[in-house]
Amino acid sequence: MPFDDEDPTPSSASALATMAGEEEGEAPSLEDALADETQDFRLFASLFDKKGASGKTLRRGEKDFEAHGTRAQAGALEASRDAMRDVLSYTRSHKPKDWNRGWYFPDKWAGAPDGAEEGEVEVEGVKGAGLFARERVVVVEEEIKGPLSQSVGRVVTGIEGYKGTPGWLKTWLLPEEALYLVERGSLDLWWPARGIEDVFPAKKDGQSEAGEETKEFEDYELGVPLSLQAAYALLIGYDGERGKVSLEKYQVYANLRRTGYKIMRATHMPLPPPLPAKPSQNLWQWLISLLPTTYISSQTNPPPFGPLVKPGLYRSYTPIFAQLALIPRHEPTPQPKADTPTKPEEPFNIHYHVWKSSTSFPKTKPPAPDFRIAVADARASSVPTLEQLTALLEVRTPWDPPEESPNQKQGQKGKGNGNNQGLMYKRLKHAWRNAVIAVVDRGLISYVRFGEMAFARERLYEGFGSGAAGGGKGKRGGRSGRGGRGGRGRGRGRGG
Repeated sequence: MPFDDEDPTPSSASALATMAGEEEGEAPSLEDALADETQDFRLFASLFDKKGASGKTLRRGEKDFEAHGTRAQAGALEASRDAMRDVLSYTRSHKPKDWNRGWYFPDKWAGAPDGAEEGEVEVEGVKGAGLFARERVVVVEEEIKGPLSQSVGRVVTGIEGYKGTPGWLKTWLLPEEALYLVERGSLDLWWPARGIEDVFPAKKDGQSEAGEETKEFEDYELGVPLSLQAAYALLIGYDGERGKVSLEKYQVYANLRRTGYKIMRATHMPLPPPLPAKPSQNLWQWLISLLPTTYISSQTNPPPFGPLVKPGLYRSYTPIFAQLALIPRHEPTPQPKADTPTKPEEPFNIHYHVWKSSTSFPKTKPPAPDFRIAVADARASSVPTLEQLTALLEVRTPWDPPEESPNQKQGQKGKGNGNNQGLMYKRLKHAWRNAVIAVVDRGLISYVRFGEMAFARERLYEGFGSGAAGGGKGKRGGRSGRGGRGGRGRGRGRGG
């Protein structure tokens, strides 16, 4: 029973906007939209008939949490059970126009290079990036049609020693792509009983390379169809197994696909050169730094004793807060720091690149992703440490600072009004680098967003001094009104 998962429902469209930080009406939160929803089979049964299944996905329904013993509640429960039995008993079938057959050949590209040095994942910008030829184990007979064709499957070309071989110029699928197509009813996976040269003979003008006529075989002479359980057994494995994907990564892949996202395996970013280490001080500079100096700012030579804020008359909050700022604050930089690890630790590594459903692009040259997602198993990992998050953000995510406010661009002090505060919250939410970690707890997926912040750049105290002065002037200006003077006159008259 095929479902049209690539056309997002209104709830999934709201989830896309929520994940991107957009404000549109009463959009549900990401956790609410992507959570394990309650399925109401009665809503689906109205679109269901014996001649065929609807292309609509299951919608969220309402759930009664307490039994009140009425006939209406009992009838609704029985109707939902009947609809669930009808839906689950329906035989899944392929649409004739969308039917496609795939063959499992795991060793076809076993000798292909990885596309990067030392067996690492492929690097963005390198020729053939995103191909992952060694991991592609399923070949399809026909081109994939529909919205899926934009981001599913690749034609493997440009690899030495494979040109003109059987399966050349065919679309090959990664394990998560093949399993997802089998689940949604768009692919019929077959186990080959003969070699790939018989299933996909390399022909030249209707003949084989040796000049002999190719022999035609019946379908069941070439192989047998596989069930969904067999597809899971072949394509699901452990991390690091060639031609397999872990169950947690596939669950995240399928969940985002059904929600309406476009998702592909992540490639490495070109790593920028790290910042040079700070030069060490010589003996003379170290001795000079020990001498007491006039306290100008909190970041250079703080006072050795006495109050943090020097007694005196202050006409602004700026020097007061500057003296209170004793702890060094983090400052984001485009290049990673010298002590940042060059390789993130698993599972806190970017595994998938994700785009919104409205983004259109060729899969050979995808644009910068909207989201970069790491997949972590809740039972096999713990909360990431600061070092792990630093390596994840500085090595695997690009430098993407938020847009500055007009006051920040002109070097002016903020006024502290609601508009500037809204821009400040938006900048902090966007962060200078950000990544999403999908935490999978036995099938239940939670998406947690981490970002590299710069709270030190948001100096709220800079707008308080001028605002207070303005308020005082406003109060004195109120004396010029006639009603004010009259009121004071009447008050003095009654007291005289």
